[in-house]
Order: sequence, then structure tokens, then C-alpha cells
Amino acid sequence: MIDFRYHLVSIVAVFLALAIGLVIGSTALRGAVLTTLNRASAHEKAVNSALYAHNTQLKRQISADDAFARAAETRLLDGLLDGEHVVLVLAPGTDSGTVNGIAAALSQAGATVTGQVILSTQFFDTGVVAEQQLHSTALRLKPAGLSMPKSGSDPQIAAQQLAAQIIAAAIVNKDGLPTLSNGQSQQILTGFGEANFLQIKGANGGTSLAGQATMAVVVSGTVQPAKTAGPFNLALVSLTEDLQEASKGALLAGPIKGTGPRSAIDAVISGAAGVKLTTVDNADTAAGQIIVAQALRELLLHAKPAPYGVRPPAVPSPAPSAPATPSASPSPAHRTKKKAA
Repeated sequence: MIDFRYHLVSIVAVFLALAIGLVIGSTALRGAVLTTLNRASAHEKAVNSALYAHNTQLKRQISADDAFARAAETRLLDGLLDGEHVVLVLAPGTDSGTVNGIAAALSQAGATVTGQVILSTQFFDTGVVAEQQLHSTALRLKPAGLSMPKSGSDPQIAAQQLAAQIIAAAIVNKDGLPTLSNGQSQQILTGFGEANFLQIKGANGGTSLAGQATMAVVVSGTVQPAKTAGPFNLALVSLTEDLQEASKGALLAGPIKGTGPRSAIDAVISGAAGVKLTTVDNADTAAGQIIVAQALRELLLHAKPAPYGVRPPAVPSPAPSAPATPSASPSPAHRTKKKAA
């Protein structure tokens, strides 16, 4: 019979052998492992330094491009929209810098900005209660005999589409011929405002628009959460489509960070929305704000929607070229302009 001391000695011998093996192994491999790790670390440090330098260079290039666009703004925009009246329609989450920049570019182009229609988050709420409230408000405010735009209907946003058609009729018209009287337009906007679906900011800081506009720019804000992005984007696109049909031209613009995946502009240029609209996805930059005005001019001349900006398929994103003079040939930017998806 094997006694307990034999077991104890055997166990101690096994652990001692393991310890010796670990010590010898770690000592033998330590140099090679450290050398490999040091090389990997040095490589990653070099890559990071190169990326940082490249990022710094890109920032400088963007700043230079922005400065150039600001310096050339007068020459690029002067007279493009003379005689036109443009209304800004703002989605929730728009930033003042983008909105003010677009308004300044439109004014530089000769347009009169009639004011801002600021949509609330409640306007885009597709819950049962909110939908019923918006639908009943729209029916109550719809003027008798108003001819509605011939756009499709989506059950998911039926109330938003009805309200959008009425709002479009109130704020824009074609060829300077108002579809509604000033009193009717004001009554519609006041009614939706009192129901907390929108807010009016006049060009002079008042609470009313300076008459009906002939063109419109819809400005998107931040990208919505995945749960609500679908119906939100459909409603915003539908509103832009109604404004486009009821006016000389309308487009959808937004900042770079707000026009990526799950955004309304992405839905348009990817074809998911099933609607062709002019879009500008870098309206928070000087170049993008200039392109907004130039794109409206392009709609006046050709009425063909197109994507502009920095995201595919708008890359490369030329600005719409000005009408060519008899002695000038079409610019490369005009020849390479892509059509909307």
C-alpha cells in the first residue's frame, strides 16, 4: 500500500517541474516576444503619425477650400435668383450655422428669403394619437376647393402627407400666382402652429412669412434613430416633393453629418425613397451653401433633379454650371454632372 507521503512528494515534484519549465520557457522566449512586440508597436506608431499628418493636411485643405468659396461667392452667385422668393423649411435638429449660411447664399444670389417654417418633432410623430391629431388639424385647415398635388399616399404617414400638401399650398406658388390669399395662408400656418406642429420665423424676426415663395429649400437636421428614421425620412421627402410640385423648384439640403445612412437625403440618392429630388449633402460648408443657390437656378433652367455634395453617387460633386456665354464652352463640371438615382 502506497502511503500519503509518496503522494505528497509526487504532487510537489509535478508542480516543481511545471514551475521550472515556465521559468526556462519564459526566459528563452522573452527576447523574441519583446522584439516582435516592439516592432509591432513602432509600426502602429508610424501608421498613426502618418494618418494624423494626413488628417491635418485634409483639414487645412478644407479650410482653404472654404476660404476660396467665401471669396468667390459674389462672382459665383450674383444674379442667379433675381426676382425669386425662397422659403426655408426646417426639420427638427437643424443647426443655425447651416440655415444662416444657406439664407446668406440665397440673398447673395438675388433671392428674397420669405422666412422659415420650422417643423416640430410632433409633426413627424407617427403614433396613433399624434397621427389622429395631425389629420384632424389638416382637415380643419384645408381650404375649400384647394387642388391637392398628385403625390402618392403612404398609410404610415398619411397625416403627414395631407398636412404637407396643405402647408405647401400655403407657402409656395408657381410663376408668382398665389394659390391662396394671404389670409388663407396665414390661417393655415397659424392653425398648425397653435397645434404645435410648426413655428414660423419671419425674415424680419416676426411670426409671419413675407408672402408666398416661388421656390423652397428643405433643410434636414440630425440623423434619426433607427426606430423612427423610416417614417421620418418618408415624411420629409414627401413634403419636399409637394413643395417641388407646387413651386418652380424645391430641394433637400443638409449638413454632412446629417446626410449619411438612415437620413432623408440618403433615402433619395440611394433610390430607397422612390422619388427624384435635387439634394445637397454638404450644406454646412461654404461650397455646399453656394451649390444650394446654384442648384435652384439649375431647376429653373432645366427642372432636372440631381444630387450634389460629397457622398456617393454625388461624387465628384460639381456645382451646377452657370449658363454658358456664346464664347465659352460648357465647363467640365457641367459635363460630368450626374443625374439623381
